[in-house]
Amino acid sequence: MSWQPKNFNEACLRAAGRRAYNARRRLLRTHRISRILALQDLSDRSGRELAALLNVHEATISRDLQFIKQLKADYRCSNGCEMSARSFRWIKGGRGWQTTFEIRNGVRVK
Repeated sequence: MSWQPKNFNEACLRAAGRRAYNARRRLLRTHRISRILALQDLSDRSGRELAALLNVHEATISRDLQFIKQLKADYRCSNGCEMSARSFRWIKGGRGWQTTFEIRNGVRVK
């Protein structure tokens, strides 16, 4: 049985609720990935250790680690050096992410 709205207002309220729910989930994911990057800079931890530390399921950490692995591989290909947590930041408003570089005396260091 599928959901059928009684009127347009009810459909709009349901859509707004879904948008808010999904925005909260995206925000949680961004915080979790940032924390994983920071933890990986300190020491190498297994997915199970990270899942226990962040209090999430192992499958969730596995997806996050896949994203981070691809992100680091792309960074390494384009820059020739390893990515640190300081090289990564989320763009405000949930529009994505970007990598940053350290520049000294006009030369890109990292």
